[in-house]
Amino acid sequence: MIKDFFVVTKFILSFAVSLSALFAYIMAKGEIGVDMFIATFSVLLVAMGVSTLNQVQEYKEDSKMERTKNRPIAAGRMSPRTGIIIAVVLILVSFVMIYSLLGLTGINFFAFAFIWYNLMYTPLKKRSAVAVVPGAILGVIPPAIGWLAAGHTLFELEFIALAVYYFIWQVPHFWLLVMLFHGDYKDGGYPTAMRLFGEGTLQRLTFVWLILTIHAGIYLVYTFNVYLTVTVVLSAALGLWAFITSLQLLKKEFKLTDARAIFWKINAAFLGIIILLSIDEYVKHHL
Repeated sequence: MIKDFFVVTKFILSFAVSLSALFAYIMAKGEIGVDMFIATFSVLLVAMGVSTLNQVQEYKEDSKMERTKNRPIAAGRMSPRTGIIIAVVLILVSFVMIYSLLGLTGINFFAFAFIWYNLMYTPLKKRSAVAVVPGAILGVIPPAIGWLAAGHTLFELEFIALAVYYFIWQVPHFWLLVMLFHGDYKDGGYPTAMRLFGEGTLQRLTFVWLILTIHAGIYLVYTFNVYLTVTVVLSAALGLWAFITSLQLLKKEFKLTDARAIFWKINAAFLGIIILLSIDEYVKHHL
């Protein structure tokens, strides 16, 4: 039962998403505070809630796909009604917590996350292979919450650079998954970028989006007026690593299974830049 709870709420993915709020808080304030943990936990709860509702919405499609057929609702171990109850409780608790921290602004952001993910993105991805592009806006919400919790505004250049970075990053992240699981998506009845563009074109498009993400990362590092030289050196090394990794998509001998290694490497590199900037900002405020 506990294992099913963690699966239906996509706990690991939700936890990873919530860390975006934590890092954004440190990048904005250079401090670690109680309100940072409240913001992070609130994002974790709302991510778990909307993810659970997503599994309620898609359990029939999930049951047709090898990768998702053992999810609790798809496999019949949990009823859709139970899933809805879990989702509602998590979302309501997250609303209460974010209201205590950010007032109606926080409520509006979390309500937007629910509307955009469950009422727009989830139905749209059954109809459009490029639903990931508008869906990528969701990746900006967690860092926005962390940034606001730190007492800053979203009109600051540093946040705009951070938001662009997170937004662009979502697209190649998802398309690499499509390369790995396109057969599953086909079985579930989803239109995929693989079917829309073809294998070769999708590889090249993913490469272009990865280059755009690297470029956004360079601008992000520049915008934050980095304090430590080592941060610049390591960020440049991570960007170079991501670029070299991305080149594999252009090789003639590229196999779709190679997308798995690329997926982990580029995500590690892009996350590494965020962690480096967080550490740099913390050091800047304490030395």
